[in-house]
Amino acid sequence: MAPAIKRNRVMNRSRVLRAIWRQPLLSRIETAALLGLDKSTVSAVVNELLELGILEEVAEGDASPQGGRRPVELQIRRDYGLVLGMELQPGFFRAALCDLHGKVLQQWTAETRRETEGFTEYLLGIIEEILADLGDRQRSLLGIGVAMGGLINSIRNEITGSIPMRLEHFDFQKEISDRLPFPVVAENDANACAWGELTFHRAGNVHDFLYVLVQMRTSSSGRHLYGGIGVGIGVVINSTLYPGATFTAGEFRSAFWQGQGSGQFSLNDEEAGRVATDPVMRERFFRELARNVAVIINVMNLDHLFIGGDVLAYQDELGVILDEEIRMNWPYQTPPRCEICFSSFQENAVVYGAAGMMLDRLFSDQIFPQGDIRNRHGRAEVLSEFNEAIVRLGER
Repeated sequence: MAPAIKRNRVMNRSRVLRAIWRQPLLSRIETAALLGLDKSTVSAVVNELLELGILEEVAEGDASPQGGRRPVELQIRRDYGLVLGMELQPGFFRAALCDLHGKVLQQWTAETRRETEGFTEYLLGIIEEILADLGDRQRSLLGIGVAMGGLINSIRNEITGSIPMRLEHFDFQKEISDRLPFPVVAENDANACAWGELTFHRAGNVHDFLYVLVQMRTSSSGRHLYGGIGVGIGVVINSTLYPGATFTAGEFRSAFWQGQGSGQFSLNDEEAGRVATDPVMRERFFRELARNVAVIINVMNLDHLFIGGDVLAYQDELGVILDEEIRMNWPYQTPPRCEICFSSFQENAVVYGAAGMMLDRLFSDQIFPQGDIRNRHGRAEVLSEFNEAIVRLGER
């Protein structure tokens, strides 16, 4: 097959897969119209994916007003493969196993602390324990998403730096992903939360939003990080995570900060340490956070604001302040149209988001594995398309 024809075939397969994953129960005709492809092209791709067992026909839709045959609706076969999402924190990790529809099948939470060992050995050790727990199901694993705080280029799979995990200039692709028989991708924790909302609301009306992840560390060791308070922001535009020119979009420091402490806000470290227990200090923190967020929301005309992290314990307090500040910052008489949502994933927002990020990556950039993955034994066979995509994206 000529290279150009092969590329077009792979691209069309990827586009069809992604369309049906994002909008389940599309018909062949609807998919062709959505993608601007010939019906015959889409039918050929769909038939190939049905034969491979990636897609399945699930129902017949309504006939058109003109009558005729009712279209057959399609969806990704949920049991074709599995993905794992992981959240790494200095004192513990969480993990969740999901099918291709995003349903959580199994979860893990355990205290763990990286002592003297290197990060590679530390993370691979955790993954090996999880794989052992999976048993035969590990052969259906398509990939792992790993989320943590820090500056992370998820396209090149590189960690520029992570203060919580004590990392600097870490080649995640070489040190972690290349050592396992499936792709493993690192992502910033706030961005992972945004991926979670994109993935689990992918068929809904959520297109342009911020995800604000607020962590309020009350332990003595936790207060050494930014005075105990850490805020990260994930930015989504037109249903796509915006990474920024240097993959630092969402890194944040308050406009009111003038060197008062080591953190991101105008509170000094002692004041930041009291936010969780002092209502007056908490109101001051929430007000400053809301004023910064309001500017971004209104300037970018975003339709949703998602809030997650430790502040979920104070939803009533923070929700009122956010609404007040967004309205106060809006310069027109008509009210701003931004829905404020608190994450329904609670403490699992980061780990579900990491799984969602991996799902999104699989259904884009021509990296979805073909054939029966459960009968594969060679790592090169599983990773070849993914690693080619990593190289291709890194060269853009």
